[in-house]
Amino acid sequence: HTNADDATRYREGEEVDEWTKRDPLQRMRTYLKNEGALTEELEAQYTSDAEAVATSLRDAMGQDAELNPLDLFDHVYTVQTPQLAEQRAQLAEELSREAHTEHQG
Repeated sequence: HTNADDATRYREGEEVDEWTKRDPLQRMRTYLKNEGALTEELEAQYTSDAEAVATSLRDAMGQDAELNPLDLFDHVYTVQTPQLAEQRAQLAEELSREAHTEHQG
């Protein structure tokens, strides 16, 4: 579920309204404003900062991770078996050849 879901699809409207009044974030916001600890300007700054963090996070999540194929062998066993060590060495050699071929053009 997301906050974009239609809550009345799962609950009666009255029940949704009742629980909306109990929203802890809204209640804290109201409390902080009543105490003078949260001003409109401060809230706008927090909202802007939070949106910047969210945008940065979304952008980072959209990036492809740089993967090292040799990492596949690093977390299979606590102590690598001779067969895995041999396979890792073979892959490292193949990758080295490919990189060398790519650089030569």
